[in-house]
Amino acid sequence: MAFRWEEELRQSFQQHAEPSLWCPSPKPGPVRSAIESTCSDGRADWVWATLNCSMPANPVAYELMQQPTCSRILAALRVKRRQTDDLLYSVAGVSRLTYRRFLSHLLDSGLISTDKAGLVSLGPSFQIPDIEICSFEFKLQNWRRAFQQARRYRSFSHRVYVVMPPAAAHRAAENVVSFRPFNIGLIRHDADGISTRLILSKKKQPACPSHHIQAIGFLESQGDAIPARRAKSEIARLQLAR
Repeated sequence: MAFRWEEELRQSFQQHAEPSLWCPSPKPGPVRSAIESTCSDGRADWVWATLNCSMPANPVAYELMQQPTCSRILAALRVKRRQTDDLLYSVAGVSRLTYRRFLSHLLDSGLISTDKAGLVSLGPSFQIPDIEICSFEFKLQNWRRAFQQARRYRSFSHRVYVVMPPAAAHRAAENVVSFRPFNIGLIRHDADGISTRLILSKKKQPACPSHHIQAIGFLESQGDAIPARRAKSEIARLQLAR
């Protein structure tokens, strides 16, 4: 029986596919997932993120990280890399008044700090979280449209996959020269719940650091992490319930 809608394809994939298809680590940490996510550039059908660090409960910080202005400021900073106020204003891309407002919010939240000379750095208790993000685009037929949409997810994701039924996936695989230069992977998923990876998406840093920070804020605002050691059926049930 063929899939009637993309939603059926997505639900079947989430229920049956093994994470080892896209997350090769033998012992992945806790994960977060989001359906129809608004992770910055484009609305990915599904986002799966592996946490390689402990994440403090800080809803205010995660809300600020989702703001484009805040994410651009944070992307320009490191704990030991101090920047001038003028440089941060230039990358913020907003009016001086708006910049000052968001800078104040970031200072109040502890995400950033300033020294006596007025230079700005990440707050001493804050690090950009170590999270590996994999995004998915599901399509029944049109691989070209799926590919173009998936390309946008590279701005915030380490890996990106297009998932399609068998016939459409094999047609797409004939165009591997389109997929590989952009590090877009391809997975075949049939109505029996069997998935086969046809093109690998290698782990690469997201193309846009500020979009990656926005995605982290979005995923962290979704709720508690899903323990990686739970049964696959329970993980699928939790994800579908969100």
